[in-house]
Amino acid sequence: QRAATQRAERAATQEREAEEARIKAEKVRQDAQRAKAKREEEEKEAAARKKVEEERRIKEAATAAARSVPKTQPTLPTAGQAIANSPQRTQLDSEREKEHQRYLEIHKTLKQLREFMGQQSKQNAKLKTKMGDMRRELRKSVGQLREGRGANIKQNKAIGDTLGEALALFPEPKISLATLVAQPIQDVQVPALFVYLLNHFAKAVIAQFIKEAAVSPTIADPIGTATVNVFAKKEHLVNGISLIDILIAKFHRVCPPLFGIYGSERTDQGRERLGWWREFPGGPFVSTQMHQDRMTGLGAGYAAISLRNFETSRMTNSYPPYHYWRALAGTLNVPAGQVTDTHLVLLRALLSNSEARFFHFYGESAKQLMQFAVNEYPKRAPKDSVAATLLSNLGNTWRKDKKLYL
Repeated sequence: QRAATQRAERAATQEREAEEARIKAEKVRQDAQRAKAKREEEEKEAAARKKVEEERRIKEAATAAARSVPKTQPTLPTAGQAIANSPQRTQLDSEREKEHQRYLEIHKTLKQLREFMGQQSKQNAKLKTKMGDMRRELRKSVGQLREGRGANIKQNKAIGDTLGEALALFPEPKISLATLVAQPIQDVQVPALFVYLLNHFAKAVIAQFIKEAAVSPTIADPIGTATVNVFAKKEHLVNGISLIDILIAKFHRVCPPLFGIYGSERTDQGRERLGWWREFPGGPFVSTQMHQDRMTGLGAGYAAISLRNFETSRMTNSYPPYHYWRALAGTLNVPAGQVTDTHLVLLRALLSNSEARFFHFYGESAKQLMQFAVNEYPKRAPKDSVAATLLSNLGNTWRKDKKLYL
């Protein structure tokens, strides 16, 4: 009887312990469910806040983009309109020439900086080694930029790391910021090696536009994206000022027509004003085909840089779309007697593959400009111009391939 009683007590104890374990397990399960529900609720609230913040940023960015559109847009002259000797033309040419010369001064300053850094490297073995390694890394990374989603993550990181390393390791010597930007500013000093490498980066970008975008204009887009991001990155700003004028100075040097500069293709002086390159300093000019290939690559590259959409980016666009409008308007407003094949080739390169982004920023104004560019502007071209025919045919390409009817 006593054994039976003990067995009954053990059974009761086991049952009680099992019940306690079940209750404990149920409590743990309920606590886990409540924690999960709370976590899900917090995630929903965080997602909602993020969505509201994202919508706010997009709205602000869109408003900023809208403000970048010139309130008074340049007039598109009718075909054959004679404005060459008007006071407006004289003033406009004077303003553009003054701006052009300022950028050429920046280009000259950068050449002097290159010589200065060469002298510095002779006195500092560590600087010499690092400077060469960084220069090669930038050139290699720019040369590897390709089309395709996610294709340039490694290259972009290498470019950013190289510039970041230069800022961290070599804060001295310094150079005046005022000598590197076109607009008057309150001057500060900038690490010279950082500027030197930005200049080398810009040089590699220009070379890549000429080499690859001339053959395949769509490659200009990923190069342009990487380039603008480098100059817009917060760590690369100086007192909030972008150093993209370093790149624009090179465009002024190699492709002046982008900025309303014109001249005759029949004279040496005119060719130089049009960016017609020489085979070597003081040597003969390159062939017409090579010159036009250069203009094609540079035009596509300039469009890729100046038509970037920063509406969803936390960075500020260092070269807003109104610069693209200015390039188009400057080309279209060249006096009738001064229009050359260079302008026609450049205009076609600017417009090809850029119509969607152009419409995004300028809407109906973009349509009107494109209509004039392909329908009227070719009529002002030199007689029997092949470049004019190709520009006119761009309208047919838009209709056939893009279903875009002007």
